Amino acid sequence: MGDARVRRGPLVAFLAAEGVSLAGNKMTMLALPWLVLTTTGSPTKVGLVAFAQTGCYVLVKIAGAPWIDRLGRKRCAVWGGFASAAVLVVAPATSHLAGLPFPALLAIVAALGAVQSLTDAAKRLMVPDLVAASGAPLERVTSLYAGVERLSFLLGTPAAGLLIAWLGAVDVLLLDAVAAAFAAVLIAAAVPAGPRQQPEGGYLDSLRVGLRYVRTDRLLLAISAVLLFTNLIDQATMAVYVPTWIAQVVGDPAVLGTIAGAYGLGAVLGSLLFAWLGPRLPRYRTFAVSLLLTGSPLLFGLALTTSLPLLLGICVWCGAMSASINPIISSAMFERVPAELHARVFGFTGSLAWAGIPLGGLLGGLAVDALGRTPGLLLSASVYLVVTLLPLLFRRTWRRLDRDAPTADDAPRPAVIA
Repeated sequence: MGDARVRRGPLVAFLAAEGVSLAGNKMTMLALPWLVLTTTGSPTKVGLVAFAQTGCYVLVKIAGAPWIDRLGRKRCAVWGGFASAAVLVVAPATSHLAGLPFPALLAIVAALGAVQSLTDAAKRLMVPDLVAASGAPLERVTSLYAGVERLSFLLGTPAAGLLIAWLGAVDVLLLDAVAAAFAAVLIAAAVPAGPRQQPEGGYLDSLRVGLRYVRTDRLLLAISAVLLFTNLIDQATMAVYVPTWIAQVVGDPAVLGTIAGAYGLGAVLGSLLFAWLGPRLPRYRTFAVSLLLTGSPLLFGLALTTSLPLLLGICVWCGAMSASINPIISSAMFERVPAELHARVFGFTGSLAWAGIPLGGLLGGLAVDALGRTPGLLLSASVYLVVTLLPLLFRRTWRRLDRDAPTADDAPRPAVIA
């Protein structure tokens, strides 16, 4: 029993660090759009801020992958956390000393997106090492990893709404800076460094190897394509649709945290259930049903109701349905992709999946400005529904999510991480 606790100590420390860091991220996620809405009144400018941050995030997902291999995952996670903290301090410091012009805010969030991209990728790539060290099943660890993110919604976002109302949106960024620095210290002190990959060839050769592997695997391409559209609309929902609904229907920034917290509550409950049942559930069918019932109900709810209690109930449902999606995708990818290619393959698939996110906030803002809140939401909900039907329509490709499914069409099956 003592040995199990020792073996799982690094996993617990890692999950705690990630939980603190993500709670801070959720505060910033709510504080930035509210800051822009209250200072400019423009949903389009909210979208521009989201575009600047997520655009840099996506670019670094590709460009940074070989550097993670060369520098080491732990080093990138630790120093990336400290760099994120430094960038986050700039906005409130500038605001209090000389005011915060909108172009300066765009530059700050662009730098933040770049640094967080490298940090997040490095931390995700530490998961297989933690699985091997702890002896826990892969799906359980990926579910706990996703559950920590959901828990950050449950705890971080209601606190963010209250803190925005109390401290002001710009000062909430300081709390995210503290969280990022704390997480970096915890990982540095308690999580051992895994083996460092040393790719052969130069920087561009490393990128080409990852790209070639992605092109051979139809499932990886299908996952990336579906997530491109769902992430685009999810970004529009969080960055524009929910803040706009609150501003127009309720007018109280504290409700930002209430809505996100309700989603987080459902997600935490769903994650706990999936951590228990996940290793025994069929991956493909669980994924396909969950994806269908996750996104469009929330968008239709935002479009068709002004009842806060009803919307909160929809958020709990959607959060619970979302809990299995990322763990299933991560488990399948960790199994299918050789360990030495994790950083580069995940960099390409992640960048494809995230490619729509920079446009999500921008297009969401334009949709609300041009069509109005309800028509814009109905359009997004309909697109989301069509996209999430694809895994049910193209079963041959998506059944490769299941355990022991064939890997890339012309690549040998790698050893499964257990």
